[in-house]
Amino acid sequence: MIVLATISDARIEYELIFGRCTDNHWRKIQKILQKNQMEVTPKNVKFFAEIRKIIPRCAIGVDGILTCYSKAEKLLSNTSKNITGVEVLNLLSTYGIKPHQSTVTRWFRHLGGYKRDREYSPEDLKPILTNAFIYKAIHAHDLEELSS
Repeated sequence: MIVLATISDARIEYELIFGRCTDNHWRKIQKILQKNQMEVTPKNVKFFAEIRKIIPRCAIGVDGILTCYSKAEKLLSNTSKNITGVEVLNLLSTYGIKPHQSTVTRWFRHLGGYKRDREYSPEDLKPILTNAFIYKAIHAHDLEELSS
């Protein structure tokens, strides 16, 4: 019965963030989590919901978003100090990500905009790097289709 209580608590956690959801929608959420080797717990559901809030729609799907988020989290886990805007763009270019300035501006909008010399905390950069990896995945897919 503990498992059922955990799943029920997880659904409540999800509904606190997004509001009431249908049984069908909840089953889809459970399948997505299980497909990504994530247990259906309140903590994992909250993590999933927060990612969905940061990046509500994406061409690569939820699985791709979770993969990009884990790349960003792994990259930032090695750093405990703040990173300047220039360093962020240099880091992205080492991964082959060279977005247009308007794209960079859009990514940094929730932080008050992009500044070259401003320092950003690793926690603030997680959604930005996630967006950058998503950007790369989407554009790499487009390039593959053009070369076929």
